[in-house]
Amino acid sequence: MKPKKLLVVGDFGSGSGLTQFIFNMFPHFDTNKFNIQCVGYGIDPKDETKKKCEELGWQLDRVIPITKKPLHHIRWWKKFFKENHFDIIYFNYSSSWNYFPIQYAKRYTNAKIVCHSHNSYYSHVFSNRILMSILDGLNNRGKRIFNKDADVKIATSEDSALWMFNTLKDVTVVDNGIELNDFKFDNIARKKLRNKLKISSSEKLIGFAGALQERKNPIFALQVFAKYLKKEPNSTLLIIGEGPLKDRINQLVSILGIEEKVKFISYTSNLNKLYSAMDILIFPSLYEGFGLVPLEAQVSNLLVLASNKVAPQVFATENIKKIDNFDKKIGFKF
Repeated sequence: MKPKKLLVVGDFGSGSGLTQFIFNMFPHFDTNKFNIQCVGYGIDPKDETKKKCEELGWQLDRVIPITKKPLHHIRWWKKFFKENHFDIIYFNYSSSWNYFPIQYAKRYTNAKIVCHSHNSYYSHVFSNRILMSILDGLNNRGKRIFNKDADVKIATSEDSALWMFNTLKDVTVVDNGIELNDFKFDNIARKKLRNKLKISSSEKLIGFAGALQERKNPIFALQVFAKYLKKEPNSTLLIIGEGPLKDRINQLVSILGIEEKVKFISYTSNLNKLYSAMDILIFPSLYEGFGLVPLEAQVSNLLVLASNKVAPQVFATENIKKIDNFDKKIGFKF
């Protein structure tokens, strides 16, 4: 029997939880039954995700982001679906405002369309009220289109279902899963990585992992650490990730005069080992569809301090503590 052609659409950005979900899930699909092809709508300067796709035998095409060249983006999708046949098209999105690919998939293919919601708010917001008003209008229209054109609707949580589809009706909520063995505590890796980072065995290593953007709240994590450092000077903050806030974070580190106490690493596929090197993980997101990082960290027996915006099902062990008002709880002992 000929394998079904499955198109997986996602941001395919390094450090993206949505992308990590794709790499966690789709390699388990039987290659005798499914021929997987991918389209990325995000940016990955180092092409790490492209390399990963090549290892898996997946073809990855990348469309220029709609925020850079809207007309080019829309025309690309129209041409793409006119020229390619798929049996299933699986859209992984964080919001509904870019609904054009779903419309074209419905119009120009006979594929079954799956829409999977991975977030409970926009990945990026604008300070300009007019732009946000336009975005809200597009997003609300997108919700109606997703409900009309999707054959299957999936969400990582009830909040993410309501955000993308405005309803829980006919939406399947599926918890994100991870490979437990990949995240077990590794004492050898701990010693090796701490030595590489020049962190002594007696030093507290506090970690932040995620895209350096507003919704992940990395600047707040840095401020929490700066206050903690005054009480516990034998501590270091490890920031793992890339993003638009990188320069602002560097500036704040300099202003606070803690350059020697903050280390940076670009997001890496070796993150599962870095959990073993840490003593605490801070995850202060302003909103989340789910929250893979704190789930992974718990398997490493790592203490996790997470905001109450993380999906309830992520709080799976005694290793994670929910912090409702992070800024008022800085006095607690790590």
